[in-house]
Amino acid sequence: MQKLLPLIVILVLALGGWWWWQNTAAPKAPSSLAAEETPLDAPDTQAGEAAEIADTTAKQTEATAEEVSETVAETPGDQPVPASEAADAADAAADAAAIAADAAAEAVEASQEAGIAPANEAATEAEAAAEDAIAAADRAADAAATSATDTSADQDATETAAEAAEDAASATARAADAAATAAEIETLLTPEGFDAGRVTEIIESAQISQTQKATLMRLVESAATNPDLLRAALDQVKAVMP
Repeated sequence: MQKLLPLIVILVLALGGWWWWQNTAAPKAPSSLAAEETPLDAPDTQAGEAAEIADTTAKQTEATAEEVSETVAETPGDQPVPASEAADAADAAADAAAIAADAAAEAVEASQEAGIAPANEAATEAEAAAEDAIAAADRAADAAATSATDTSADQDATETAAEAAEDAASATARAADAAATAAEIETLLTPEGFDAGRVTEIIESAQISQTQKATLMRLVESAATNPDLLRAALDQVKAVMP
């Protein structure tokens, strides 16, 4: 989480140059395309909720980027496009980056609670994806700020902003998936979210000896029907696994 804070500050500063005219443009309503996609199914935890929000935001950002690209493609010759198009792309990218950063922060917290390598790897992937989303949002903001006047924007620069917004959407979707993975692992290692098959898969994939794996699987299996014993068994799994 601490790693992401300087990046978020950089993003805010980068957006300052175009914020004044972006606020004057009439925002578009969210595209219905995003609502048609199957939503991400994540555990009912803070990390899971952040993952689902990031997934929805990624779809909305992608839809906005596609709409902006279509507007550019339909604009004849070298004629400018409305300034609101570049602003929409940059604004969507900024929203996606902020949501991706939040998902990554929640993934880190979930991985710290889980305390095992698969969750840590998922959190690392979420952080990397959030950094990519922030960089893409920065590119979108630069393209929008350098091309637009109060009423119009250059076609090439607007398309650049749209492409950067697509990159931000893709990175945010990756952050969502990684955060969902971290949330799932965190949940699996609790009595409330325990799933014997999935926990066995986690143990089998761990970088520990076969003897340790067999011991942990027997421990979890024997405690599966007793919540108190199961909690202690899962704590032992977290203590033994790297």
